[in-house]
Amino acid sequence: MKKQKSLKAVALLMACAAPLAAQADSWFDDTYVAPMFSYSLADHDRPTDDGLGGTLGAGWRLSKGVELELLGTYLKYKDDGGTHSCGLFATCDNKSQTVSGGGFGTNLFLGLFGERPFGGPFIHLDVMASNKDKLALYHAGPGLDWAFGDNGWALRTEALVQLNGSGDYIDWVFNVGVRIPLGPHRIAYVPPPQPAPPAVVPAPPPPPPPPPPPCELPKSGEAVDFTGCKAGDVVILRGVNFEFDKWTLTVEAKGLLDQVAAALMKRGDIKVEIDGHTDSKGSDAYNLKLSDRRAKSVMDYLLGKGIAPMRMNAKGFGESVPIADNKSDEGRALNRRVELKVLDADAPVTVEQAGRAAETYGDSEPPAGAAAAPPPTEMPMSHAPPPDAQPAAASAPGTVSIDNFAFSPEVLTVAAGSTVTFINNDGSNHIVQFADGQASPRLAMGKSWQRSFATPGEYPYACAIHTTMKGKIIVQ
Repeated sequence: MKKQKSLKAVALLMACAAPLAAQADSWFDDTYVAPMFSYSLADHDRPTDDGLGGTLGAGWRLSKGVELELLGTYLKYKDDGGTHSCGLFATCDNKSQTVSGGGFGTNLFLGLFGERPFGGPFIHLDVMASNKDKLALYHAGPGLDWAFGDNGWALRTEALVQLNGSGDYIDWVFNVGVRIPLGPHRIAYVPPPQPAPPAVVPAPPPPPPPPPPPCELPKSGEAVDFTGCKAGDVVILRGVNFEFDKWTLTVEAKGLLDQVAAALMKRGDIKVEIDGHTDSKGSDAYNLKLSDRRAKSVMDYLLGKGIAPMRMNAKGFGESVPIADNKSDEGRALNRRVELKVLDADAPVTVEQAGRAAETYGDSEPPAGAAAAPPPTEMPMSHAPPPDAQPAAASAPGTVSIDNFAFSPEVLTVAAGSTVTFINNDGSNHIVQFADGQASPRLAMGKSWQRSFATPGEYPYACAIHTTMKGKIIVQ
């Protein structure tokens, strides 16, 4: 029963392949012959030894996946020298047998070789008329065409199950041969070249980012802003005033420090040192102590506004780091100051920020029995500074300030016999080099150097480290 079901399945598969013949362009396209040597492993019920012979196929390739073949086969099974039952209580000698037949079949390729027009693994199915009692022969099994190139030649190998029509024997048949093309064969499909993609016009580069905020004092009424601050910048807080001979902040000073705290909140990457400075009136020890207390008073106020303590430290310098001449009221006013020195900042900008200009009050030690001076006039932060107030960047007569990589003033006119003081207010080192050969030592932050001019004339100079910085002294 099982053998009969198998025969029906083989016949059904072969019938399904027939309609594909319509896909061929002409009857001679992709035709071939396939002569093969055959070796058969005889069924153990067959009274013979294994068989040898050959198979010849003539085929036509209907499509990339289907071939139709006319087939003929011849197998001779050898005498194994034994006997077999041939009647009641009778035995007969085994004899050799010849099995031959002809019919048609199909090869169903599995498409494992991509777009190749032929070659690759396939399933072979066929049915033949046999010489043995006019019974049919059925073959089914896998095969493989090993293509020699794109010329249609291939090595044909098959491993087939052979069933006779009565279902008495199931033999294995192994075929090895050559696939020889007869007519034109299909070549591998080559898709037409794709059109070149349209040229991509590169987008214009984005505009360069705007420059960092300029290093300049905010205008009157504008809030303090540390957007452009970097490590090494110094912000002079003109407007942070104290009561006379005390370290108590005035109302105006607190208003400015409120803005400083808000600006520091926006720049959480900034760490600062709060430096207190005085003029030269009073003893050195007294001024040093007073400047230190005032610097700490500013830091305590900022701590109260939420600035973390690890972001700040305070230091007093007394009168040791003047930025102007202490011989004049104007110079002493410039020297009395509180500075924020930026110690660390992650923002990659190169802008210095300063507070608004205003005057501080006397730092000298009061004489014994003297009455305390009245407190300074309170001024709203939006008001303009008084007419006699000096901007933080201004220099006293006979003084050149080095600030923000520039000499200020760039051209200074003095009388013959004058002495000019160069003060480094910048965070970088500088060397003042005159064209006549005289030069200062290396000036660090807060250091100064003097030169006297006895002969009238022009004395150009430049910074020996930052050569773009230039200036001139005119002696009359």
